[in-house]
Amino acid sequence: MHLIELRAALEFVVSLGVVGVLVHYIDGLKLGTDIGRVVLVFGVVALACRTVYLLERAGARRTLFKKAGGTIERQMKSLVRRRAQLVRQDPYGRPLLDKWTDEIEYFITHHIEPSLTTRERDMLPSARAAIADLVASRVEAALRTGPVFRGFSDEMSPADFEVFCAEELRRAGWTASVTGQSRDQGADVVAEKAGTRVVLQCKLYGRQVGNKSVQEAAAARAHERADYGIVVTNNGFTPAAEELAATNRIFLLHYRDLASLDSILRRSR
Repeated sequence: MHLIELRAALEFVVSLGVVGVLVHYIDGLKLGTDIGRVVLVFGVVALACRTVYLLERAGARRTLFKKAGGTIERQMKSLVRRRAQLVRQDPYGRPLLDKWTDEIEYFITHHIEPSLTTRERDMLPSARAAIADLVASRVEAALRTGPVFRGFSDEMSPADFEVFCAEELRRAGWTASVTGQSRDQGADVVAEKAGTRVVLQCKLYGRQVGNKSVQEAAAARAHERADYGIVVTNNGFTPAAEELAATNRIFLLHYRDLASLDSILRRSR
């Protein structure tokens, strides 16, 4: 039984008992059975109104969560992508959830709330935290069932490309995380496998990648104390970038190379 429905039933039983006691007390005062009957009628009517009110709230709450669940399922693909884009890790591997929490609040306000009736909208403030938990838990479950991106797409954003590169490494057996660091010495992706640590600069470009990305990868490798620095792109590299990478022991890869990163690193030893 729903909590509000249980509360309504308990209130009905308790209040009916109170009304009975009151009627018995009035009878004991010898004020006449008519007054007792009037008290009983008013008590039962008030109790019935209260019970109806609570049951309506229970129904509105159920419908609210049903509509919220439907909206979440319809937008699941977008929600999963947004979580992958927004959740980054701090230097100690702890996920930073602040931006994702704000995104959930935005989603509730702009995508769930507009579909609600007035009664359901009145229920939203008290149910908001539970609905936010529902969004977070369902998205987490969806992420556990499979990757966000099953293949490269020209529609990807730079943030999408970082997530995609990390997922490609995970499919190849690496433990990989997107860091989201904006400083030059920060890597986009940090990955480890069998004691080998690599850092990636992920460049979704419509042109060839130049020297600056190689410099960033070298700085990121030193900063993260990684064994290898890598620049990954959907495009190619300028001759100057290839020359600088060779002298700084930086690997220049196409995203398709990530599936065979182990063998690429072995051949370089």
